Amino acid sequence: MKYCKKCGMLLEDNMERCIGCGSDVKEKGSYSKYPEQVQEQIAHEKKQAGQRNLTVVAIILIFVVILLMVGIFASRLYSQGLTSPDDLAKAISDSVSGKDNVEDESVSRPVKDDGGAYYKYTDIKDNADHDIFHAVYPEDLSTLTHNVDYSWDSQVFPAVFSFIATNDENTAQLTYRSPQHYQYIKGTAETQVDIQQNVMKCISFYDFTTVEDYIKEMVKQAYPSAKKIEEMESENVVSEAEAAFDKIIKDYESNAEKELPVLFGLSEDTQFSHKDTYKSLKVMNYRILTKEDHAVSCKFYVPVFCEKYDFNDEAQAFSGTLSDCYILAFASYEAGSDELYDWYEDAFDIFINNSFLTDDFYKGAGGYAGNIRKSVSDGKMPAIIGDAELKDIYDNVNGNGAPDYADIKDFLATGPTASKAFEADGYHMGAEKMGQIFIAPDKQLIYATKATDEYPGDDYTELVRK
Repeated sequence: MKYCKKCGMLLEDNMERCIGCGSDVKEKGSYSKYPEQVQEQIAHEKKQAGQRNLTVVAIILIFVVILLMVGIFASRLYSQGLTSPDDLAKAISDSVSGKDNVEDESVSRPVKDDGGAYYKYTDIKDNADHDIFHAVYPEDLSTLTHNVDYSWDSQVFPAVFSFIATNDENTAQLTYRSPQHYQYIKGTAETQVDIQQNVMKCISFYDFTTVEDYIKEMVKQAYPSAKKIEEMESENVVSEAEAAFDKIIKDYESNAEKELPVLFGLSEDTQFSHKDTYKSLKVMNYRILTKEDHAVSCKFYVPVFCEKYDFNDEAQAFSGTLSDCYILAFASYEAGSDELYDWYEDAFDIFINNSFLTDDFYKGAGGYAGNIRKSVSDGKMPAIIGDAELKDIYDNVNGNGAPDYADIKDFLATGPTASKAFEADGYHMGAEKMGQIFIAPDKQLIYATKATDEYPGDDYTELVRK
């Protein structure tokens, strides 16, 4: 038996795809031999053993450094002719009092933040060799996986992108998923299947209610053994993010009656009446308790809005209600212990504020959406694109649909807590809780700290505030 690393589903050894989340589980690294709680216990024991080993190594290193410093100091004294006891005493006194030559304090100052975390930067390309995603993640979470699916049946967001960063023991995980579009319709037809097949054709279906219900469904898939999913206190986003979010909704509603007939396969004569708007862009905390009484702490950022309309087509005697829902991002942080959760909690803010899809992603998704809409209007099923078709899409982009991709990209760049912007050598990032961020572009390595008086040394280039 084996367990899917993405959702924890128990699988047969010969299974090549997870029956819980659909992930490919053929290759090593996509599955584990133990259930999640066993893996976490193993990881905890490894961590304790590692900490003991690190203590021993640190003591040895300190002893070696002291010996080297004594040797270097003695060599300098000898080279300066300070060989008598009086000369030696004076040199030691001057060194202690700061009269001797010392290195720049800003370079020699120790480097650490509350979690002692360093961060790495990554960019991901699609099959057409275009940059589509950038992310900053803790160096410890160095097991990276990603997936781009252009066969997703949605008219506006057909390209589903996912990115996951985990530690080696799979006990801490950061996840980012691209915007998703869900459409649902109910009306006066013989059966609901008739509506979905004849009216909706290839469009995806999800009767969205609340973001909390959506998250709980995602959690149930990832943790099938969960016996309790407890929602903890939520956090509000900054006003800049809320203003950008409201702009997206306003732009959508101003164009909805023109776009909805195309999106839902209805006639141009269909009349619409706005019924309700649902929105949520808070950061939510959850506590998951498994059947074995093991607790997992999670944090989610899932900005979403859902528009509901009544519609009526008198000519075709067809009426009903429809829901048009946009999940603008799905970002989550999961940790198998309170210690791990505290260690990486600040890293989640950095991850959200610095993980973003590029213009090329939206261009490719928009072009593919245009192909789908043309196929639907011609009464054909859209073809699944390959590498050659994907490259052509970038040069032949059709309509983007609603809401506008530029608005979504700007909103995601705003972030839930980002109020500071930094830039160096083409890199861009923001994090409200960080006092300083440094980056070494050649090493793809970033250092972040809440303090304003720490500097990581000559190996890093200080970012310049915009």
